[in-house]
Amino acid sequence: MKKLMFFSMLLFFAVVSESRAQISAGVQQLSSATFASIGTDPDNKMFGEARVSTGRRVGIEGTFGYNFVQKDEVNFYSGFHLGTEGNRDGVYLGIPLGVLVKPFSNTRNFGFLLEASPIFPTEYGNYFRAGIGMKYTFR
Repeated sequence: MKKLMFFSMLLFFAVVSESRAQISAGVQQLSSATFASIGTDPDNKMFGEARVSTGRRVGIEGTFGYNFVQKDEVNFYSGFHLGTEGNRDGVYLGIPLGVLVKPFSNTRNFGFLLEASPIFPTEYGNYFRAGIGMKYTFR
């Protein structure tokens, strides 16, 4: 499992470094934990994000997303998460469904994020998480 996690994170950072995209930062309050994230421009057709969860268990998560709907005011995306939860062994896989709403017409850098994701852990059973957050893109 550690080899899979290492390969996945290596692939994620290779995509981020080759994308030459703007950087985004965000904070999300999901039902399982609070996540701080940094990633590529969420307005690209494909984007990536590295997340660190804080709370009972500190963990890391890589997220790949694909925008199915891209407009000036809203993006609808799906993709996958691959991550680990702190002191637990193993890696989990998640399939996010999210909406990034950019309500301010004078700046499209700031947005509100709504995301829901079933999580499929390898050892502890499945669960569903959902939540809200904020994201800012540095252009």
